[in-house]
Amino acid sequence: MHIRPATRADSADIVILDDIASSGLATRVLQAGVRDGKYDRPLEFGRDGYAFIDGPFSWKNVLIAETADGVAGMSLSFELTGGPGDSGLDDAVLEPLEALKSRVIGSRFIDSVAVYTRFRGQGIGRALVEAELARASGPSSIITDDANTRALSLYQSLGFEEQARAPFIAFSDTHIARQWVLLTRPAGAPASAQ
Repeated sequence: MHIRPATRADSADIVILDDIASSGLATRVLQAGVRDGKYDRPLEFGRDGYAFIDGPFSWKNVLIAETADGVAGMSLSFELTGGPGDSGLDDAVLEPLEALKSRVIGSRFIDSVAVYTRFRGQGIGRALVEAELARASGPSSIITDDANTRALSLYQSLGFEEQARAPFIAFSDTHIARQWVLLTRPAGAPASAQ
């Protein structure tokens, strides 16, 4: 497995993996392109967005984990500036996330980390987060939900510490999470001994 910068040609994998990372929240956000009549499907809108729109949610901010069998996972991060490009669309489900992000302006925000199911358990997620930390020039931040204990454990083992929580507004009937959890890591902090 190796990690490389994404290319525009990775955009279809990026949008699928972003949807996996967000437990379907990305598809909800991407529905706007379908409602506007510009696209037939959310994933098509997302693929074109990652491929052709500059800004935080661009292929240019993505790292790809690749194996001999192809793309295995990805991570997306960018510097939080507090500007309008930091956020998703106007949606009540996103408001708690945006409130948490506003607390860590100036950090490198790791928006998404995902690994395709068949590649899990091989350390790919850890390698992606470590690669994100290596490209951060200052503190890093990440948000996950409280039901994602595997991710929480991984982030804490890499030196992230919980900073705040916000209500999780369910956007499907399959969610068991109750809160979003904001974690931060100072620049150069060592990974914990877990």
